[in-house]
Amino acid sequence: MRHASQPAAPVACQIKAALFMLLPLVALPASSAAQALPVATASPVSTGFSLPSVAGTLQYAVSASQSYATNYYGDSSVNSSTNLSGDLAFITTSQLYPFNMVFSGGRAWSSSGQSAYDFFNLAMTQGIHAQRWTFVLSDSVSYLPGTAHPGLSGVPGVGDLGVNPVQPGTTAGTGAPPSQGVLTGYSSRVSNSISLSIARPITGKTSFSAMGSYAINRFVNDSNSTPGLDSNNESGSLGISHRIDARDSAGGNYSYTRSTFPGANAGLAAPAFSSQSVSVQYSHQFTRKLGMSASAGPAWNNTDTPGSTSTHSLYANLSVIYAGKFSQAAMAYTHSTNSGYGVVGGSLSDSVSFSTGRTLDRVWNCSLTAAYSKTSELPSAASLPFTFHTTVLGVQVSRAIVRSLSAYASYTLQNQTNQGAAAAVDLFSGLSNVTGFGLTYSPMAIRLGHS
Repeated sequence: MRHASQPAAPVACQIKAALFMLLPLVALPASSAAQALPVATASPVSTGFSLPSVAGTLQYAVSASQSYATNYYGDSSVNSSTNLSGDLAFITTSQLYPFNMVFSGGRAWSSSGQSAYDFFNLAMTQGIHAQRWTFVLSDSVSYLPGTAHPGLSGVPGVGDLGVNPVQPGTTAGTGAPPSQGVLTGYSSRVSNSISLSIARPITGKTSFSAMGSYAINRFVNDSNSTPGLDSNNESGSLGISHRIDARDSAGGNYSYTRSTFPGANAGLAAPAFSSQSVSVQYSHQFTRKLGMSASAGPAWNNTDTPGSTSTHSLYANLSVIYAGKFSQAAMAYTHSTNSGYGVVGGSLSDSVSFSTGRTLDRVWNCSLTAAYSKTSELPSAASLPFTFHTTVLGVQVSRAIVRSLSAYASYTLQNQTNQGAAAAVDLFSGLSNVTGFGLTYSPMAIRLGHS
């Protein structure tokens, strides 16, 4: 199948904030680690892998699964695959130099005579607290056979739905599900993103931040895959935020992004383009469990083509997050430009995503992720017209068998329709389904030091 000395009190608060922002981003943290066995023991029961939430702990898991797919990466036949995968994550106890790492990867063997493939995601974050300054350096690298799907590994059917990929440059408090990009066919690719963020309080309620990042996407073009469109992306932002009261914060942000496409292939004209935006931000905490964040503002887009002029669009982002003891939910909407996901030379997308998870009877865990995006050409007279409609849905149910062993069943649907496909490289079109069944061994978190 082809498929983040004893300082004064305010400084101590900053250290805690720096540590918190380095916790891995999880939209649907597995609640199993907090649940007791239904017998006389305080040991938690596992319903699958979850990222560590306590400093100084390491969590790992190993999964074996079987998946069945129809029209996966455009293959119209029914294919089955045997998968072995593993997950590893830890976070240190250091307050001045907090560090965390998350890894997920594995290998899939097809039973229909098609080639096996490998996949992995690795994300690392290093924080440095220096007096009133906080620095966070993040790096994320992945190798995938196609567009990333919901789940930590980015591959459907391997049992990690409900654990969102770590996104460099974001903080734990933003845990909205990632938007879904345009789906490609079977196209092995390597992606790498590195970012540096800096934050410093100006007053007791007002702080300044800046961030810069550089990302690349390269298609391997091996003998079994179709080449996509390589891209380089540079971005930077400056922001200021002010805490109005215990529940409300407001601020402003300026951002700049530039995308280039080295070695454009398949005859696709892919000129470089840049986008700038100025946005106003507001966040509100309704209750201890429910909060929202919104930002919006004008954007200016420029394409490096003769005779092109600056065009205008809107940048908007809205997220709502609920985090309870036994259930979690997150919803997000984004309207912004992007580099085109390896399919087109830049695009404008509207994306809506939703994810939720719940623990039932201490041994059951259910997760659902859904995303829809409409992707169209950049607002430029030189752009070829196209519109892609992408829908992805993932559901997973897990049950603990014994303390560290669980079983799961998952289902992933992806559907994509397009207009103007001639302007695209390696575009998936149609409806595909992936069903997976497997076992996950995930013992209790291992202590790495004293908290």
